Amino acid sequence: MKNYFGIAFLLLICDPCYCQPTQSVTFGIDYSITSANFGATKSGIGGSADYQIKFNAPVGLQFHIGYSHFKNKVLSNDVVNFLPVRAGVVGFLYQDVIFIFADAGISHYSASSGTKQNGFSFGIGPGYKLYFNPDKKQFLQLSAYFNLHHFYSNYSGGYNYTWFNIRAAYGLSFSKKPIEK
Repeated sequence: MKNYFGIAFLLLICDPCYCQPTQSVTFGIDYSITSANFGATKSGIGGSADYQIKFNAPVGLQFHIGYSHFKNKVLSNDVVNFLPVRAGVVGFLYQDVIFIFADAGISHYSASSGTKQNGFSFGIGPGYKLYFNPDKKQFLQLSAYFNLHHFYSNYSGGYNYTWFNIRAAYGLSFSKKPIEK
């Protein structure tokens, strides 16, 4: 509960300190390419939503929620699903256009076999925003990121699922002042 108060306090002090935060929300489609330790499944599909807040310095926060769905290569009705919820930092390399991020949190894993677990989730990658109107309020975002989902099992200790996502998203930007050109 203290963490929620800390985040709320940080967001509330932003306005009086004149750091002119820029906030954005994106909704996108994710295409997932599995890695070697996740090789029994086909490439996956999913969706995600991100919320970013950029402060005056080229640093910000990101909140991510997603869904990834994978089917088995051999058994068509064998599926695996992930639902990650993460928070992390964003570094803007060029204005509000090119950025990198790293976030961590929890992930809910469910399989068609009935197995359900929660575990650690981590994501890291770059992104690019392409603004398509003069006031820079709407944009398309392209990003690619590496996912790690770690789950503990009583039988085998721990297991890591890893894959790469390619994401195309529609976004809206909210700021008090226009973004510098």
